[in-house]
Amino acid sequence: MGSGKTTLGKKIAKKMDLPFIDSDREIEKRHQKTIGDIFTENGESFFRTLETEYITSLKDKEEFVLATGGGMPCFGKNMELLNELGTTFYLDRSPKELANRLCNAKTRRPLIDGMEQEELVSFIEERLSARDEYYKSADVILDRDDQSVSVIEDLTNLLHPHLQKS
Repeated sequence: MGSGKTTLGKKIAKKMDLPFIDSDREIEKRHQKTIGDIFTENGESFFRTLETEYITSLKDKEEFVLATGGGMPCFGKNMELLNELGTTFYLDRSPKELANRLCNAKTRRPLIDGMEQEELVSFIEERLSARDEYYKSADVILDRDDQSVSVIEDLTNLLHPHLQKS
């Protein structure tokens, strides 16, 4: 949450002339409910099942850039499924930086609404600790300094030369 997946994903998709997909927005469209409403009405386990179904539905789709929700890789075999879809990137940022980004974000996030800075940093540290093994099984782990369109495009072109524009 707050690492910049959607913002960076949109930029990469545009630069590489590929479709951009935000899994949370697509799930909301399919079910005509917000993620918050799905969680409230059906629970987290149901939502995670919807995420798995969504990833599976992308299996035969042509190249694209996908931004997932932060919890998606951590449920069942979702990280494995994501790695099978293509090259996965983990945008590694410090808990303090994530907290600052979330405090200054225009979009409100119900899960952290009302948290003070210190409480938010602790919350993020706990989440990252619990999710670390999943995130670190991404194909590429990018430190803060490498989280740019040009670095990701260069890495993608090295791994998938057929995507290069002539």
